[in-house]
Amino acid sequence: MAKGASGPDWTVLLRDPGMGGCAVSASLSTAGDAGYRNPDGNPVDAPPGTVFAELSLSPAPGSEIRVEVALPPPERWCGRLVGIGNGGGGGWLPSRELGAHLRRGRATTTTDLGTKRDAARAGVGNPEVWKDFGHRATHLAMVAGRALAASLYGRPPRFVYFLGGSTGGQQGMMLAQRHPADCDAVIAAVPAHARTALHAYFLWNWRALHRADGSLLFTDAQERGWHEAALAAFAPGERLERARGRFVSDPRWTPALLEDALRRAAAGDPSLTPAHLDALRRLVGGPRHAVTGRRIHGGLPPGGPLAPSSGNLWIFGWVFGESFDPWRFDFGADFDRYEAALAPDLDAESADLDAFRARGGRMIVYSGTSDSCVPWHATAAWHDRVVARYGAEAARSFCRYYLLPGREHTGGPGVQTIRGEFDMLSRWREKGVDPAPVGHGMTPPAFDLPLRDGAP
Repeated sequence: MAKGASGPDWTVLLRDPGMGGCAVSASLSTAGDAGYRNPDGNPVDAPPGTVFAELSLSPAPGSEIRVEVALPPPERWCGRLVGIGNGGGGGWLPSRELGAHLRRGRATTTTDLGTKRDAARAGVGNPEVWKDFGHRATHLAMVAGRALAASLYGRPPRFVYFLGGSTGGQQGMMLAQRHPADCDAVIAAVPAHARTALHAYFLWNWRALHRADGSLLFTDAQERGWHEAALAAFAPGERLERARGRFVSDPRWTPALLEDALRRAAAGDPSLTPAHLDALRRLVGGPRHAVTGRRIHGGLPPGGPLAPSSGNLWIFGWVFGESFDPWRFDFGADFDRYEAALAPDLDAESADLDAFRARGGRMIVYSGTSDSCVPWHATAAWHDRVVARYGAEAARSFCRYYLLPGREHTGGPGVQTIRGEFDMLSRWREKGVDPAPVGHGMTPPAFDLPLRDGAP
């Protein structure tokens, strides 16, 4: 890796109105024959001559955002910029996905989301970090990528894309909703866009899955028995022959399905106590507001593993401090305080995509039917609101939502992803080729959502 590389004039960022006058510092490096290793020590499979701009941005006191822009050699650039999403609480610079884009001549940009390698502490009592994590860091990364590409290549990108899953899916949906001029098309996979409700789900499940002394309620054998019972309950109504008994294509619980699964589980494992069965009812039912009774988030999907549905409690410390006690959290007043503090910056729940649509934007969004980490409910409900706003045909012209049968948050026994998703997205945006992920066992977004009260 060569230091002190010639490359773009990074000081153009100081004059870019999209940077909002934030403080900027940068270092430039060039990948050699061995590729590049980013500041986090992660290798990037970059073609020789790729310029890496490592940026530190401070749009406000208390904010420190790291951004990495990677620019392939001018002779290899195809005129496209791709934003790469982060995961979890951020704090690191993604690197694994960059190489495939750089080798195809696409510039890339990504960010640590401003959580400084430690999301649990970075946001405690710091609303500037909430803004960074929710949307500001992603916006600034896209502005920086576009400006530096124009500086190095002498012309702006022809097309700008954003690809992300989980937290990265939240980032993509935020761009379409809040910063529609930042990109031309988005893939938001298993998106954590209903952020405050999602972490309430994590906390609700954590309490259902733990005893008062902190020990786990379920053994591995008990969890396996529950999953087998749930899949057996869904099997008679399963429409995909290859899914029957292995995963589900329609993950909607009904009260009858839940009771059938609980009966099967109890009959198959005498060690399941009433406390276990009550916990399972709570997991499937999902969190509800303690005062109003309204559903906060959907519950555990059939076949979804228990562990990913629980934990991720760091975000509560942002509002309640590092000494936050999950057992003392009240799903009434405490939830209201938490939601009021974080939702304005962290939730990407708006169905208003007018500006994104008007500039020709395109979105592909998908969930997994077995994803217990970011269940499908909130995303399907969001898509319902988009359809209600624009009408089914108009919504379909720029926004597609798919459910992948058997997909967990990562991996799973069924459909894992949409093959060739970037090519499908770019053909749709650039050439008007209608996306058609046929042959993948996709479940169409035909569910009647939001879920009615009384249904798990």
